[in-house]
Amino acid sequence: MSEQFGASPAHVLRDLVPPEAWAALADHPRRSHPAGEILLRQGDSGTHVCALLQGMVKVVRTDADGRERLLAFRGPGEVLGEMAVQAGGHRLADVRTLSTCEVAVIPADTFRRFVKEYDLATQLATYAVNRLREQTRATEGAVGQRLAGTLLRLVEICGAHTLSLTREDLAQHLGVGRNSVTKALTGFGPRRVRTERTRIRVLDVPHLREVARGCTPAP
Repeated sequence: MSEQFGASPAHVLRDLVPPEAWAALADHPRRSHPAGEILLRQGDSGTHVCALLQGMVKVVRTDADGRERLLAFRGPGEVLGEMAVQAGGHRLADVRTLSTCEVAVIPADTFRRFVKEYDLATQLATYAVNRLREQTRATEGAVGQRLAGTLLRLVEICGAHTLSLTREDLAQHLGVGRNSVTKALTGFGPRRVRTERTRIRVLDVPHLREVARGCTPAP
């Protein structure tokens, strides 16, 4: 995959720390949440972070005019809400579940000690920059190419080819209309990507990789 649509070598916090360190985070009190819940709410204080153990979430910011922007999707191995905890401020976006999710809840002070113990300040800064790049790439280029890259990232971070999300979610993330996403998915063909009302199944990763690289004309 090209650099534009590739993931960074360590794209979740779990990849940045020794296995025993992630296990220690995952050992905190756990909660299960069904799809459609708000895990973290925009404007709330950063009192804790959530280690995402199972499931997929979306990060949604509501602007002053009430318009919602879907900034990112997150999968297992991520820590959610760390920016507000590190900066001591308020949360900049909602984190909403797209599927049934299991999270471990880590108090802010505990997480800050964890960052210090494993000397993660620099890695977390790089982590934040990579997330910003991901958001930027989602809105640049042909819709089909961006959609292919997004689906490939989701397959990678979720470790599954069946994704719990809708065409509306993808359209909001890419900054286009739902019809544009439908047209691009139709262009891929049902043997490559199959869509249902609340699920999208990726069947042909090599083809999407070619589209994301620009080697195959984007629909």
